Amino acid sequence: MATLVQRLGLSSTGNRATWTFSAWIKRSRSVSSGSEFIFSSNTERTGGGQYSSIYFENDTLSYYDYYSGGKQKYLHTNRKFRDINAWYHIVVRHDTTQATASDRIRFYVNGVQETSFSSSSYPSQNDNSSFVNWSGADNFVGTQTNNLSDAFLGSMSHVYLCDGQSYAPTVFGSTDSTTGEWKINTSPSITMGTNGFTILKDGNTVTDQSSNSNDFSIGGGTLTKTEDCPSNVFATW
Repeated sequence: MATLVQRLGLSSTGNRATWTFSAWIKRSRSVSSGSEFIFSSNTERTGGGQYSSIYFENDTLSYYDYYSGGKQKYLHTNRKFRDINAWYHIVVRHDTTQATASDRIRFYVNGVQETSFSSSSYPSQNDNSSFVNWSGADNFVGTQTNNLSDAFLGSMSHVYLCDGQSYAPTVFGSTDSTTGEWKINTSPSITMGTNGFTILKDGNTVTDQSSNSNDFSIGGGTLTKTEDCPSNVFATW
């Protein structure tokens, strides 16, 4: 069953040009036609027209951002993410201060940058996004809006948002010298910024485990704790 995790009505605007999102996820199904949302931020509940999301679309990793003036920015990978037995570490790095357009939005999966996209539209230099940091916006983990439309079905762990920071994936993980596999850094040294948060770090709590107290709440369904986690992967039947 999907669960609605939400933080409604941000009280202030953070850094809309620079932020980093990091999460470990394990899918429970392949969706060859349709979408599953990892994280979404929007002003639809209050009548605004700004929204932005990180999600799987037809099994590709995607990012979409729409904000005032009809500006649309997006990325859709060519790569399909269909493995339902392993954890993926996903980092989305947004930094429009970069001079090179393709450096302004970067995807990393298990420490490796994704560079092959079926379609892409990058923001202008120093442009703002509507992602997370718009005052009054609502944030949703594992769904698109305040319902369970296109919900993510699977497990999530160590979900971070760093407001005002552009972090490489090596802050959150590293390559194991023996196995060569990407492994989790359970206590990264990071700065959270105004609207940053850390949830689902130790167990199934949606209380912000950073010093920001940017707590989420359960709007529907039940979060179930699982021993299957990025540092102790269980076989999937």
